[in-house]
Amino acid sequence: MIPMRTYKLHIRALFLLAGILAVTSCEKDFDTINRDPNAITEVPSDYLLPGAIFSITSNENAFMENLSYASAWAQQISCAYWPTNGSYSYEKARGYLWDNLYSGPLKDLRTMYELAAAENNESQMAVSLVMSSYAYALLTDCYGPVPYSEALRAEEGINKPAYDDQRSVYLALIDSLRSASSMLRGKTTISIRQGYDLLFNGDARKWLKFANSLQLKLMMRISMKEDMAGKISTLVNNPETEFILSNSDNAWFSFPGTAPKNYNPFYSNLSSEATDGGYRLCNTLADFMNSNDDPRLPVYAVANDEGEYTGLAAGQGISSNDIEVYAKINPVWGRKDRPGTLIASSDVLFLLAEASQRGIISQDAAALYNSAIKANFQELGLSEADFTAYISQSAVSYNNTLQRIMEQKWVTLFTRGIEAWTEQRRTGYPALIPVAGGAVNVIPWRFQYPISEGQSNAGNLGAAIATLPNGDALDSKIWWINR
Repeated sequence: MIPMRTYKLHIRALFLLAGILAVTSCEKDFDTINRDPNAITEVPSDYLLPGAIFSITSNENAFMENLSYASAWAQQISCAYWPTNGSYSYEKARGYLWDNLYSGPLKDLRTMYELAAAENNESQMAVSLVMSSYAYALLTDCYGPVPYSEALRAEEGINKPAYDDQRSVYLALIDSLRSASSMLRGKTTISIRQGYDLLFNGDARKWLKFANSLQLKLMMRISMKEDMAGKISTLVNNPETEFILSNSDNAWFSFPGTAPKNYNPFYSNLSSEATDGGYRLCNTLADFMNSNDDPRLPVYAVANDEGEYTGLAAGQGISSNDIEVYAKINPVWGRKDRPGTLIASSDVLFLLAEASQRGIISQDAAALYNSAIKANFQELGLSEADFTAYISQSAVSYNNTLQRIMEQKWVTLFTRGIEAWTEQRRTGYPALIPVAGGAVNVIPWRFQYPISEGQSNAGNLGAAIATLPNGDALDSKIWWINR
């Protein structure tokens, strides 16, 4: 089963963060004569990390963008009670991912970097670069052009930041991650208070593996549009480069689950304790897994009364009387304290298998492919015998095609809807058939910009929209899509 972390330190860090922010927020309302000379007037850099990790993980795993939209568009999960999302209806008013990342963790991580630089704390500077790179990549993957070079610079008088094209953002993020890796190399721990690193408990080597793995992911993401072969090869073949290749190194955040505000975001929609929200296994994923006797099915879903894992077609609404025909999502995915994954070892192994299959690096693609699936089985608590029986099937065993790699990666990304949708957009695999009669006639290429941007930054938003082939539309391809 997925390993859990100790929560006492996590909770302590989050409450301390809230306390410190409350102190600094209240203090600005007093004039100088009323200030307590012993009060905290500046937040130490490490106080900003716990909230940033929590917020990024929560927003990526949020039920609306991740589950209701992206998981439906990737045809992993369908919603019986809210089928319009599966047929590509998108509400621009729900710009939570955009609004929450810019106003929360990205702002905090920028401040964290500046404070860490003033403290001469190189390891925390590196950590802030890794986490902010992750968040910016998430934003540009979902929307396309985004504010980057002028973002979060209100103190310099830039209240309406220009948008950067996606290529520029990606190349800048890769450079930031290269800098972070350089800062972390040779360190065993990061300089941070005990309990404030909610991902790796201060282990600098694991942060380095995360930085390298994220760098590989971003390079591979644009590699069908931009020639990245040399940089990927250099990164992979460097004997000092370490990646996340074991589940013990996975970048995942264990939600404390002790109060509603720190529950896993899926709790209110996938947990039997709360409600299942009408979410069911999508027929596309169910049919694929059934056809391959996939032992992950009972981990992903609950069979119907006939003992079958019957999937619900994307965009298909049904009456409440008929819903039990379809396989319900296993309530374990809605557990209050279920971890949220940023990068898992299976992700990295699939990336390396893809790079090998495409001739970018010279490694054993079959071995990497097998290792990726095995890592996912181990993460889910399945046995060696389960893996061996599964991988021996002709429809599953490696056949030197990108399609086979990406179909299996798609299965492992269950409930990680944004990542599954992104990888399908990038490669075209699995070859999903768009929903008939949808709001657009293709699986959406992107999210539309939130209404809040049109209200606060209309001029720069308009310039960014003008660079998109179909404007601010779901069927407007973003830059790295090359098909």
